[in-house]
Amino acid sequence: MQRPSRTFTGTSLLISGLLFALLRIFSIVFHSSALRTLSKLALACLVLIALTWAFRILWRRFFWRVGRRLAFSYIAVGVLPMAMLALIFLLAAYLFGGFLLGHLYRDALDDLDDELTAASHTRLSDVLHERPGLSDRVEKLAFAEYRKGKRFSGDAEAPELWPTWLEAPAESTPVAARHPFVGLANGRVSAAAVARSGDRGVLVYFAGDLDAELRQRTHVWLELLRDDDPRRKSTTRLQIFGFDLRLGGLWLKRTPEQSAEYYKLNPPATPGAPRFLEKPTILWMESTGALPALASGTPVSASVAASLASSPPSLFRAMLSTSAEVDSAAWLALLGVAVLFAEIYLVAAGIAIFMIFGLSRAVNRLSKATDAIGRGNFGTRIPVRRKDQLGDLQRSFNSMSDHLEELIQTAAQKEVLDKELGLARQVQQDLLPAAIDERPGTEFAAFFEPSAAIGGDYFDILNAGGGRVAVVVADVAGHGLAAGLRMALVKSAITLLVEDGIAAPAILTRLHRLLRNKPGERSFVTASLSIFDPATGDLDLTNAGHPPAYVVRLSGEVEELLVPGVPLGAMGMVNAAAGSGGSGGLAGASAGTVGTGAIGVAGAVTARLAAGEAIVWLSDGLIECCNAAGEQFGYDRIRQSLVGAPTTASAIRDRLLEAIRQHTGGLPAEDDRTLVVMVYRAGGFAVDGASPR
Repeated sequence: MQRPSRTFTGTSLLISGLLFALLRIFSIVFHSSALRTLSKLALACLVLIALTWAFRILWRRFFWRVGRRLAFSYIAVGVLPMAMLALIFLLAAYLFGGFLLGHLYRDALDDLDDELTAASHTRLSDVLHERPGLSDRVEKLAFAEYRKGKRFSGDAEAPELWPTWLEAPAESTPVAARHPFVGLANGRVSAAAVARSGDRGVLVYFAGDLDAELRQRTHVWLELLRDDDPRRKSTTRLQIFGFDLRLGGLWLKRTPEQSAEYYKLNPPATPGAPRFLEKPTILWMESTGALPALASGTPVSASVAASLASSPPSLFRAMLSTSAEVDSAAWLALLGVAVLFAEIYLVAAGIAIFMIFGLSRAVNRLSKATDAIGRGNFGTRIPVRRKDQLGDLQRSFNSMSDHLEELIQTAAQKEVLDKELGLARQVQQDLLPAAIDERPGTEFAAFFEPSAAIGGDYFDILNAGGGRVAVVVADVAGHGLAAGLRMALVKSAITLLVEDGIAAPAILTRLHRLLRNKPGERSFVTASLSIFDPATGDLDLTNAGHPPAYVVRLSGEVEELLVPGVPLGAMGMVNAAAGSGGSGGLAGASAGTVGTGAIGVAGAVTARLAAGEAIVWLSDGLIECCNAAGEQFGYDRIRQSLVGAPTTASAIRDRLLEAIRQHTGGLPAEDDRTLVVMVYRAGGFAVDGASPR
């Protein structure tokens, strides 16, 4: 049976495919752009449904095993967060490295600014004391001397007029824009400082390669870029909640010469073959505000950006070299916490992997054992070593397998027994008359319903010689195979003795002795043996503890033939019996007479039937049948149901059975039910064609 989800997915795929095909055909036929767009949407839906379907199939097949699910859960809960944490740590370390690059860069600028300021004051002091032999360029620095606002000596690149803008107090400049950078006339970026005393002043600026100087000071790769520098990457400006963010590109392609210059500052462990960590992989960008012209102070560039790059080992060395306490205490503490965390995680990972493999192996064993049980190998057992819930489950499985194996063996034995019981039941059915032969002067109808597979009731209609008919109705105590075997014994004995022409009381007496002398478990049989002569209508009824027979007269009245006697094989003996009992006693009608007597074990009674009258033999299963309230049908209802004109044997039988059915409400029989009806047809015969049931 297909699952509803699979049916829904298949239907969705079919509908989407048909819709796409129709829209595509219509768009081509009608040259419609709208239909073409709709066909693309249908195709997108088709692809999405197909991908979803494929993903679900792969998901179910891959995660069918419990071990894979556990492993995936561990990866999702234990490994993936650690990987994300490691990624976050790397990003944080990268940002920290960038901040450290900026810190090194700003420290170098501050040192350079201090050196330029000190150099300007020193030169001013020399000028004021008129010390001869001063050079205009000293160690990459250029000087210019001013008197009354005009240059009278110094470097030719210096401005002619005194740069008064450099004398502005530092407090008036925003912190983010404070820097010593100035723009020279040739476009280079330099750094400058001034010192003044009265009408005398000194200007000093860096005349060398400022980028190289800053690289030497910071030991990182550094390039200063103006806004109009073609090497500078474009800048993205973002405004978020009133904040102005400028995002610039970090990567600048370095030439081989520049790379060689960087590795001179930070030599790799293997010359000429730097490892990945030794390469300048940490990139950063620092912006230092507008660039003023040295001569006038007017901005010649909106900002000066410093492109910074370094390797993690280089930054790590720079960070450790700043403080001995950090090196000896904080870093050791951080390293200890990191090692402890790694150990805890490794132990937890080992426990998780051990549990995953253990659970997966236990589940796989259960699955394989279940498959073996399904294939019929009921001797499959699981070796139990676990002492947890799965171990209890495995032990329960082994116990279930033991019980299942016992049940299978029991079921096999029951099947064999059922077959044997079926054969025994068929044998019992064969012992009963399959159909009632036509006999002159009589009409018979019978009913037989066992309450178990093998019943204990028995009836038969035999030839007693001289045209007479012998009717036997017997009830063996109990049900099942033992009762059936005793019933077969009773049938064979009665059949042989009747055919030998022995009188009915003698037959029952011999049968009583046979049952009494039989070794083994004691049992008893109630029996009624009647000899009827169709020529005269005389009936000789011999009864051994069996329920009474009933005579239905032509007037519709019912007479009860109750004869004293003990069941065959029972302990008691009946030596004499007198009179008759039962409700209503025995009354002779004008059409017949009844007489009683006692002979040996069983009691005997004689009666005469007139033409058209009937006699009914039955077992106690019909008398004792109960309704839902537990109320028995009883003798009185038997007589009331038989009251009426004796038309045919079948009509009398059906009338009684219908009354019983209405009383019980169709409940199953608790005891065997046997019924034999005979109607006397003087001067001819009529036969009920129905076979006994």
